[in-house]
Amino acid sequence: MARIGPLIWFWSLIILPFTAILTFITTLIVCINVPNNAPKGEKYPQISQLGTGEAYYYFVGGFTLLAPQFLIITLGRLQFLFQSQYLVHRAIVSVIHALALLACIFMLLMAAFSIESNVAIHLTGAFGMFGLISSYCFFQTMLVLYLFIQRSNAPQHSNVIWPIWFFICSLILIIAFVYWLISKEGIPEYIAAASPFLYLLGFVPQFWMQARGKKRDSLLPEIMRYNSETDV
Repeated sequence: MARIGPLIWFWSLIILPFTAILTFITTLIVCINVPNNAPKGEKYPQISQLGTGEAYYYFVGGFTLLAPQFLIITLGRLQFLFQSQYLVHRAIVSVIHALALLACIFMLLMAAFSIESNVAIHLTGAFGMFGLISSYCFFQTMLVLYLFIQRSNAPQHSNVIWPIWFFICSLILIIAFVYWLISKEGIPEYIAAASPFLYLLGFVPQFWMQARGKKRDSLLPEIMRYNSETDV
């Protein structure tokens, strides 16, 4: 049983980035197709307008499911960085990932208070969440690029694909957000909101590697015991 727990943890981490994207998309689709009471004549973010009226409870439920998934994924990433490199101090790595924890709190705040009930709290939660997640992606990307440059001392970070992936996702996030601020159009807002979840897909290979390694470790005692029995 002691060996099963870690296996469940690591294999769950592989699945969670995909379920997070699915949760986010499903929440938006459901809310779009349910009547809302978005205030007329006010220019609020389109995603914020989805969480009003009959759609409010679907909005709250979706983001309440999303927050722990996002948190667990980033905790898995934190664990991997603790185990796979020594170049960047753990305190710095922890501070970067603390941004994700704070983002989850703001996410729940945004979901709980709609623009109908309290505009100020909702927008604080929404922009606070987005700002913290964007900051997390930015600093995480800088960390990955640094480890890639120092890959001779951090061999588990020697694949060039993932720094490129994180950089592209961060770039898309910034461009879409700036374009949304200028144009107030819905499409760039949705692209900016979805970019962090695409970013998380870059963690899947490391989670897969950890799960495979943990599986081998769990099988090793059984193999040794079998060899000892056959020798007798």
